[in-house]
Amino acid sequence: MGNIKAFRLSASQFPAILAYDCRRQVKADGLYLKKVASTHGGEFAGPCPSCGGEDRFRVWPEQGRYWCRGCARSGDAIQYLWDFKGIAYMEACFALGQEPKATTGRLKLKPVWAPKDAGIPNPSWHEKASAFLVWTQEQLWTDEGGEARAFLHNRGIQDATIKKAGLGWNPTDAYRDREAWGLEPEIKENGRPKGLWLPKGLVIPCRINEKPIRIRIRRPKPENRPRYYALPGSTFPPMSIGAGLVAVVVESELDAILTAQEAPQDVYSLAMGSVQAKPDLKAHNTLQQTKRILVALDADTAGAKASRWWLNQYPQAIRWPVPIKKDPGDAFTAGLCLKAWIESTNMEF
Repeated sequence: MGNIKAFRLSASQFPAILAYDCRRQVKADGLYLKKVASTHGGEFAGPCPSCGGEDRFRVWPEQGRYWCRGCARSGDAIQYLWDFKGIAYMEACFALGQEPKATTGRLKLKPVWAPKDAGIPNPSWHEKASAFLVWTQEQLWTDEGGEARAFLHNRGIQDATIKKAGLGWNPTDAYRDREAWGLEPEIKENGRPKGLWLPKGLVIPCRINEKPIRIRIRRPKPENRPRYYALPGSTFPPMSIGAGLVAVVVESELDAILTAQEAPQDVYSLAMGSVQAKPDLKAHNTLQQTKRILVALDADTAGAKASRWWLNQYPQAIRWPVPIKKDPGDAFTAGLCLKAWIESTNMEF
């Protein structure tokens, strides 16, 4: 993982780094931290033991904390030992001579996350959604679907990839009977039954064995709200494309489709749908078998914050945002070679 071999700190050395007087460059068994600012009692920078880089890893000795600008790992000395040395909480407290935090004799422990089965839609929904998807796939290749195809082409998504992903185009807003789709009836304020809305837009399915379990529609105009609309009755596992020992985790399905198209062999992409989403049971089991997880959630504050969960959950995960723009789609449009970006992790493909 990055430069982790250079970080051979004992449990007693890291508190010394945090408590250092910040008057000169810190050197401790291969760890070099150079003073870069005087704010907050002094700020030191050096290579991150998780994601590498020359000056991403920051330490504030007076405050007793660290943070990596690249992979978003952060914490105090105890968290450092947990993240980079594999030392459990109680052992870290003992090594650092600190009392464990407790309330009424019990440790304050966060609830343990457990993946859940995302399930599948009801049979009626599945039948109707499958027919709708086939029809919209046909519409995408008509003259009326030309604008949608141009949008996909501008994002770098090729025709063969479009067909493989099963994308479609719904040319107009439509309403269908909710009960025919196996959904509970809803009544409008005027007392009339509420229909199932099928908005105009790019149809993005998530499929198992070529059959949809979720349909999301990207509406064509920026002012449309919501911009992305998931058909009621859908289930929400991550969209997984491809197979391999390396996973690239992104937010949007279109980014996952493009990444899978451009990625080296033995790499698969995983679209979460939102920055807060977590893997379902199937995705979690697959992730546990991967050699490396590249967490490429959007290169913004929300993406960096959400990435911390992935780094804490999966030891083989590293924060790997695109170096330009916000997400793989925008970065590709701006000229980034996604294959080279993935291969720059120095993994063997």
